[in-house]
Amino acid sequence: MRSVTHVLKTLDYLERCGSSGAGVTEVAKALGVHKSTASRLLATLRTRGYVTRDELTGKYSLGIRLVELAKAKLEQFDLRTYARRYLEELSKLTQETIHLAIMEQDRLVYIDKIDSTHLLIMRSKIGYRISPHCTALGKAILAVLPEEKRNAVLEGLELHRFTANTITDPIELQKHLDLVAAQGFACDDEEHEEGIRCVAAPIRDHSQAVLGAISISAPTTRMSRQRMKELGLVLKNVCGRLSRSLGYKEEQETDRAAGLHS
Repeated sequence: MRSVTHVLKTLDYLERCGSSGAGVTEVAKALGVHKSTASRLLATLRTRGYVTRDELTGKYSLGIRLVELAKAKLEQFDLRTYARRYLEELSKLTQETIHLAIMEQDRLVYIDKIDSTHLLIMRSKIGYRISPHCTALGKAILAVLPEEKRNAVLEGLELHRFTANTITDPIELQKHLDLVAAQGFACDDEEHEEGIRCVAAPIRDHSQAVLGAISISAPTTRMSRQRMKELGLVLKNVCGRLSRSLGYKEEQETDRAAGLHS
């Protein structure tokens, strides 16, 4: 187990070093091992293609084998399959309608759904497309998009009014999305359909990209504003676990945000 730990720590350290790489002495110091141990470890990883060595500098960096493994994993990845158990967890916990959605060509698209166990359920269906401005799912995704991309999407949207609560003013919507980003989940307070409230939180991956969002929806008779906030926190936690399982690191996003505001 110690050897496995050393291998993983070596790869993590070389990732942090980036293209500049690291020498045997640096790796040994990072691992807290003797230089000869680090040398043997790097030599073994090199023969397997997990690290490569610059013949001029003698420094090691991550090898092409890791790219091959990552590519194989990405080819296996399907958000709907990967997120399914999290949808089922939320369904059992809340007994309400659970949706999984993505953004495609600036439209929100439902790609999976688990219906409520109650008699009164939502009319939505998989494949349904809607403007993102009026749903919790759409706002959860928009809120965490890079500013330039978010602005580009909003500029191309027609902010159609579906109910009296639909946000149709671009400036108001931008302010609202900033609040969504700060609290980590979005609410739809009868903005798409009268009598329906929803909460949603985003799903992100190792590159900080937004893959989609998950929502909980219910009639206002079962979803008070207080319950909407409570379920928002539950959903934020579940989507956070899903995102972390996809390699998302919240501290990296925090660091990036701090850099933008410095």
